[in-house]
Amino acid sequence: MPRITFVSARTPHGNHVAQAAQGTNGRRETPRHAIYRVPDLAFLPQRLAWRRPEGDPLPPTGELLLWRVRPEWQVVSKEAAYMRLSKAELARVKNHPNPALGKRFAVGRAVLRGVLAQMLDCAPTDVALTDNPLGQPVLADIHRAGIEVQVAYAGVWIMIGISASPFGLGTRLPLPTDEIDIDTGNGTFTAALKERTTIAHSIALRSHVRHASLLAAAGKPLLDADANVLRQESAAFFVDTGEAGRWHVLDVPMPGAICAAVAAAQPVTRVHAFGWAGPDGRVDDR
Repeated sequence: MPRITFVSARTPHGNHVAQAAQGTNGRRETPRHAIYRVPDLAFLPQRLAWRRPEGDPLPPTGELLLWRVRPEWQVVSKEAAYMRLSKAELARVKNHPNPALGKRFAVGRAVLRGVLAQMLDCAPTDVALTDNPLGQPVLADIHRAGIEVQVAYAGVWIMIGISASPFGLGTRLPLPTDEIDIDTGNGTFTAALKERTTIAHSIALRSHVRHASLLAAAGKPLLDADANVLRQESAAFFVDTGEAGRWHVLDVPMPGAICAAVAAAQPVTRVHAFGWAGPDGRVDDR
């Protein structure tokens, strides 16, 4: 395994860990998240709807498009969504052992095809997708190269990413086994112990999500999930993995205790975040 080095942090760490711990008690993220304070990086919350821009609709190098949607028939109706799916995808939804997860898959693929159809100026049914060995959708038309796609799931959320450069999405919804449970002998917590435990828990969770984003991007493990480089307090930093190159890792704001991260092969300067909280802290799901 190659030697891993921490290249550079892109934001003052400040009280990022403390904010992450506080966020586990809330229902949505706010612009206080450290990603909003990263120099030379613009995290731009926008309405969920994406409109084809004039000129080249594909994201330029250094920009990442992210969508966050619920697995409901809101962005697209059930009838329209099913019309967008291929026969193989329809069979996958129909035969899925968990109907809720089958619906989540259907919504995600339908929304993805809708966005790609606008980018490619075609009908959603004309967007041919295949799955790579990691189960990620890939445009089947080789003449439409240069569009990288990632889909990830985090509880009630579907995350969709599109970029001109390779990248990966990592998410983690804490399991019951992740709950903090400490017995101090008399059944009580001291304030200091609880704070230290919460912060340590947050750091460990965040490092595993960052590791997942690197795995999704590279298709193979590049380093251990507990490597010190992934435990940085910065919301954006670079990781040099030797032969696998340099990766830009970004924390993504998510509601409650959900964690998400992006690992990009090219430095990211702008993230267009569709469906995220705006400057007033509200989320526009339209």
